[in-house]
This record gives sequence, C-alpha cells and structure tokens, in this order.
Amino acid sequence: NEKQNKELKSNNKVAEDNISKSSFEFLGIIGKGGFGKVWKVLYKKRKMIFAMKKMSKCKIIDKRSEKSIKAERDLLSIMNHPFIINMHFSFQDAEYLYIAMDLLTGGDLRYQIFKHKIFFEEQTKFFISCIILSLEYIHTNHILHRDLKPENLVMDSKGYLKLTDF
Repeated sequence: NEKQNKELKSNNKVAEDNISKSSFEFLGIIGKGGFGKVWKVLYKKRKMIFAMKKMSKCKIIDKRSEKSIKAERDLLSIMNHPFIINMHFSFQDAEYLYIAMDLLTGGDLRYQIFKHKIFFEEQTKFFISCIILSLEYIHTNHILHRDLKPENLVMDSKGYLKLTDF
C-alpha cells in the first residue's frame, strides 16, 4: 500500500509555489456546479490551458460538504492517468477553493449519445476500453467511484473518455 501511494504521488503534476488566482487569466465560464462555476483558464507562467473549478467556501459549508470536497481534492492530488480527469493545481483564497484540471472539450458521454443516437461497434468498444482502464486504475489504488454515469465520462479533444467527478 505504501508503494502504491509513492507511485501515485510520483506523477506529472505541475509543482509550483505561490500559485494564486492572479497566476491565471480567466477566459470564460464553461460550466456551473453546486458550489460555483467552472472556468477555462490560462496559466500565465507556462501558457497552459486548464479547466478550473471555483467553489464558494460558504456554499460548501452551507451544504455540509467539506469532507467530500476535501476527499475529491485529496484523491485528485495523488492520481494521474490518461483516462481520468487530472488535477494540476489546487489553492484557496478567503472566499473560494480552486482546482485546476485537464480541460476536456468533447462534451460528456450523455451529450454524445444524444447527439449521435447510435455508435458503431468499434466506437463502443473504444469507449468501453477507456472506461475499463480508468476503473482498473482507481480500483487498483483502492479507490471506488460511486457515481459512474454518462455525465461523469467526458471526452477530450481527441475522442478519449475520461472519468470525472470524484
């Protein structure tokens, strides 16, 4: 178990000191959640684009969700895999918690099903492979995803599905 934790922590996350809101240019809102908004952001120092959850501390406390938000951040901080959403930064200020993650621009699987109505067998096998590999990774590391559904499988720009919403 200790070996797995070390392997998980030796991922390719960007390690930077003094990350704050001013480290990013907020380019536009790309989604809304129960605790705030999701923004498309530019990390100025490295010219990298991310999706950033900006969550209100007041809303988190009002909904008594401190433990689940902390658990999600803790899990994302140790995981790194091509078929899960990967966190690159997390930080906070007086009012908000921020989590910068991979920007996935292909829409979720629910949207894709609605848009295409039908998938060829080859496409379906590809999607299932992405899902199986993501679940295999998290299960091997003793993590259980309790909300597997099409809305929590999001496509990147190349058509790969990634598991989200931990």
